Amino acid sequence: MKLTKHAWVLWSVALAVVLVLALVIPFARTVAYWVALGCTAAMFGVCALAFVRAFRKDNKLESKLLGWPIFKVGYTALIVQIIVGFALMGLAALCSVWAAALAEVAVFAWTAVCLTVKDAAWEAVTAAEVKVTGNTSAWKAIRARASQVAAETGHPDIRKLAENIRYADPTPTAMDGEIAQMLETLSSYADAANIAKAKALMEQRKTLAKVGK
Repeated sequence: MKLTKHAWVLWSVALAVVLVLALVIPFARTVAYWVALGCTAAMFGVCALAFVRAFRKDNKLESKLLGWPIFKVGYTALIVQIIVGFALMGLAALCSVWAAALAEVAVFAWTAVCLTVKDAAWEAVTAAEVKVTGNTSAWKAIRARASQVAAETGHPDIRKLAENIRYADPTPTAMDGEIAQMLETLSSYADAANIAKAKALMEQRKTLAKVGK
């Protein structure tokens, strides 16, 4: 929250400084000048939107790291626009309207393309993370149940089995349902035969998980 407040303060200060300089410096007040000034002010808005989009509602560190490239495009585009804008304002008396407009269109088009690419990458990575989280949730439930069964039975072999399940690859396999059923069996019948069968299932799953990668 404090970082966000500081960012908005810096944004406001930068906007104020740019506007004051643009209005105080005796540039020729031609149409090209106003095009450059208007586009510079608009780019501050684009930068603000990039900041909001980059550091959206999710406060996780991973999300912030993924959002940084989006914001980097935003502030880089703003710096480029300030340079181009003041150059056009300085040449306003000599620069035609169409030349100024063409230069600004190029800057904004480049910004739009870069922001779209970065945002698409952010969405793709986020979707992949959600998918992985969803895929591993079933195995997390099996881990929790294994720990519970180990605590209930107090059997050393089942505790060891629970440890194996805890550190096993969480990637889903076709055997997960069978292992979950075996845990329920062990909760009632923790005999040597069932424990041996559970261990064998885990060994088979370990091989299956490796093959699936």
